[in-house]
Order: sequence, then C-alpha cells, then structure tokens
Amino acid sequence: MIKVGFESKRLFRSMTGFGAYSRTLVKGLTEHYPGHEYVLLPDQSYERASEELTFHTSDIQKILNLDAVTVLYPPSNKSLYWKLLGAMQQLRSNNVDIYHGLTNQLPRSISRLNIPLAVTVHDLYYLHYPELCRNDLGQKDDLKKLNRELKEACIRCDKIIAVSESTKNDIVNQFPVSPDKVTVIYQSCDPGYFEKITEEKRTEVRVRYDLPNKYLMYVGSMTERKNLLSIVKAMALIPVSERLPLVVIGARTAYTDIVVDYAMTKGLDKWLIIANSVSNNDMPAVYQGAHIFLYTSLYEGFGIPVLEALVSGVPVVTSNVSALPEAAGPNSRLVDPTGVEDIARSIIEITRDEDLRSEMISKGRRYVTKFESRVVSTQLMNLYKDMLHV
Repeated sequence: MIKVGFESKRLFRSMTGFGAYSRTLVKGLTEHYPGHEYVLLPDQSYERASEELTFHTSDIQKILNLDAVTVLYPPSNKSLYWKLLGAMQQLRSNNVDIYHGLTNQLPRSISRLNIPLAVTVHDLYYLHYPELCRNDLGQKDDLKKLNRELKEACIRCDKIIAVSESTKNDIVNQFPVSPDKVTVIYQSCDPGYFEKITEEKRTEVRVRYDLPNKYLMYVGSMTERKNLLSIVKAMALIPVSERLPLVVIGARTAYTDIVVDYAMTKGLDKWLIIANSVSNNDMPAVYQGAHIFLYTSLYEGFGIPVLEALVSGVPVVTSNVSALPEAAGPNSRLVDPTGVEDIARSIIEITRDEDLRSEMISKGRRYVTKFESRVVSTQLMNLYKDMLHV
C-alpha cells in the first residue's frame, strides 16, 4: 500500500483550472486504486474550508465523502506555522510515503521529510506573455519570484509531471533539469462529461439558463489571453442568415466589458449571450447542446475546456499554438488565434457541412480515450511506484 500526500489548496478554493485538475486527479486515483491511501493538505482551517464548501459543495464532496481520503486541516489562524513546519509534521506523523504538489509548488519544509517529491507543472505562461500575466494576476505579483519558486520546485523534486509536451518543452528550455526528469501525464476531466445527457435533460437546462436552441459555445475566464474578442470579431464575418448566437460561460473581468462594447458597436450584442451562474452539474448538458465549441486562446498549458467539448461530442475550433493541438487532436480545426478570417471560415464550413461535423465528432470521441480517468490514474500510480521502487 502507498500513502500519497497532496498539496491541496486549490482543490478547495478554485472551481476551475488548478482546482478542477486537483479534484479530478485525486478522485480518479481513489476510484481506480482504492487499495492505497490519499492525504489532502489544504492551506486553510476546517472552518474556512466549510465556508467555501457552500459555493462548490457538489464538486468537493465527491472527494471528501470517499473513505480513502484523509484531510489534514491546519489550525485556525496558523497559516504561517503550517507552511513552515506544521504540514511537514503532519505528513511525518501520518507516515506519508510520497508527496505530490499539484499546482506548480513545493513547500521548502517538505524537503526535510526525506520522501520522494513530485510536482505538477501546468504552464509557464508568464514567460510567453508577461504583461498579460500581470494583468491576469495583478500588478502586485512578482513574475521573477514566480519563476524563482517554480525553478526551485523543479530542481528540488524527484519527478516533474508536465500536463503536455508543450509544457515539458518549456520546462526543459527554461530550467536546468534533464528531460528524463519530466514525465508528461495529461489531465482528465470530470467523468460527468463522458455521460450521454438525455434530450429531456438538455432541454430542461437550456430553458433554465434561457439558451437558444442552436448555439456556438465558449468556456473560460474572460481575460485577454483567452482571446474571446477574436471569436466575436469572427462572428461579424459570418452571413447573418448563417450566424449562430455565441454562449459564453466564464468569470467576468474588465476584459468582458471590452468584448461587450465591441459587440454593441458592431451590432452583434444580440448574438452574444453571457450565461449567468451555470452550475457544474449542468455544464455537461450545456456542452452537449452546443453546435461548435470555440477556444482561441493565445497560450495554454493544456486546455481542459477543449477536452470537455470533445468528450461531450462537440466539434472544436481552437488555436494552433502551445498545448492546444495536443488537447484537440488531429480532427479538430486548428486556427491562428489572431486570424479572425480563419476562425470565421472554420465556423462556416463546419456549420454548412454536416458530414464534416459528424466526422469531427466521431473522431474526436475516439481521440479523447487517451485522457480517460482510468488511463491517467494508471500513469500516475506507475510513476509513484517507480519513485518508490516498488
């Protein structure tokens, strides 16, 4: 039996991105390898975690209700003590065999445990688009510090898990680590996306959120890097008789106002639907009701919304940069994310050619079998065993 400890602050605090990755990874391991033990180490007390659970109970409870998971909460108001010493002491007293930092980080104190250490690196976005990264994170964030901490984690750990070949290449090019130290293990998505939603349920969800019968779809935070504006600009190039509404699901930002203002000046505002508060439980139905999924991000370490769309049986138009071709596969439409005409052309061709659309759906579903939870969990468990020489 192996006992794995996980850094878990984003598991409890983030609905998307790092949080979704953390929950899906731990849930997959507990389901496919129940004979082992899994210990979660959030960075907040039980009281604070309980408050946040009210916002995303449906996601986190899937993990916290599993008997195989132990949660080691830090004491209230002792976050600094926990970071410097407490987490290490808890791992030691619980006889944890291996520690896995799920979100680009390894606490310095963990090195004193003398157990194998792994860290998942999601992306090095800040190297490619430093100004956009500052806009996303806030000016107070020091990118040099971010780079230094990630570099230290990559050097100190025994194994680096990259979520794509693109991210692995960035790591090897940026830090003094051997390519052999970096293992690519793709992420999976919530098993709920693999389930076929009934037409009755899809209609119910569509009515609940006042969505049209036929629509294009975008999912993701509304930031400049995600490049939603290019999709809206592309809509202006599609003949009105063939134009479909664009349903946008994601956290609003200052960039949202830029997109909305542009749509209004071009008379596209009636074609732009920003859905409010769509629950995670309803997301598979919204995906499966979409005609085409659009994701023209400028840079991604992987691109989980692309995977969710393919699993849901939706044709994907996405960027031909960073890790997105890996996530999308050979039968998605890959475009220059700044090429508005290319985006519009892809939408028109897929909409007009039902045979093309059906082929993209069927081949996309075959491609994503490599990202199934069972496959990813097996790769992770094999890596843990290799690190422990068992």
